[in-house]
Amino acid sequence: MTEGEAVPPAASLLVTGAGGFVGRHLLAALRRRWPQVVLHATTHGEHLNVYQGVTWHRLDIRRAGRVNALMALLQPSAIIHLAAQSHVPTSFRDPALTWRVNLQGTLNLLEAVKHESPQSLVVNVGSSDMYGGAFRDGLPATEQTAFQPLNPYAASKAAADLAAGQYAASEGLRIIRARPFNHTGPGQRDDFVLAAFATQVARIEAGLQPPMVETGNLDAERDFLDVEDVVAAYLALLELPEAEQRGQAYNIASGQAVPVGELLNGLLARARCPIDHRLDPARQRPADIQAVRADTTALRQATDWRPAISHGAMLDRLLDDCRRRVAAADQ
Repeated sequence: MTEGEAVPPAASLLVTGAGGFVGRHLLAALRRRWPQVVLHATTHGEHLNVYQGVTWHRLDIRRAGRVNALMALLQPSAIIHLAAQSHVPTSFRDPALTWRVNLQGTLNLLEAVKHESPQSLVVNVGSSDMYGGAFRDGLPATEQTAFQPLNPYAASKAAADLAAGQYAASEGLRIIRARPFNHTGPGQRDDFVLAAFATQVARIEAGLQPPMVETGNLDAERDFLDVEDVVAAYLALLELPEAEQRGQAYNIASGQAVPVGELLNGLLARARCPIDHRLDPARQRPADIQAVRADTTALRQATDWRPAISHGAMLDRLLDDCRRRVAAADQ
């Protein structure tokens, strides 16, 4: 799938962990971009999400035999590996689970590709959290910045990212390492910061809680993208030529960090009633970092990708979705 070429009619794409927040946006974008491909998706949930034109497979990424069997069956042209335990507080409560899913699950996938489908391109999705303590120097992280993870989620994703790079270098697999920074949008769980704020605003508007939003550290600066921009970056990576599928890593971010308090104020300004806020110590994250900044030179030079959705539009989309979900839950 080189840039400027149509995807061959026989091509197939697989998205692991597609039942999650990003997955549903990615599946829709893939279907729009390449309507002719055969689109497969995996989920570990009890109920398979239903999207038109997608074949679903129930898969526990921790079970190597099942992963091998799926790779042998599908022989996908490309795989976008989203399957992960991505919630930082959960990673502290259950680090063993987090490591089994994030590292062992990725190793299972890479081994299955190596033995059953070596022609497949793998886009391994990491996280800006992998850089961790490196952000303390105040400089934007580049893809060469050494990982300094500060929580089990970040450490397990860093190990998986390094494993993907090693499989590209020593096994010759076609691999691209995506490193998205913070993103939000419709469908995100309310245990992530902006979705938590927006859900509280929606509940207050509906009269379901007092007019007070509880927050963590509002001074922290983060680089946020709308999920649709992150998904567009994944599609751009899928179009890179084969010479750029040798383990290269790409930060996915706007390149502009803003205080979380500024984004909260944007949500409060959109509220349909007056709302105040207060600090909740329980929402403070251990080993927090003041500012997270990204160098996005590599992605911008390799692709035509640029963020298309402003922070204002991002907040509008998130809040409107939270209002719909709160209204549906209250019926």
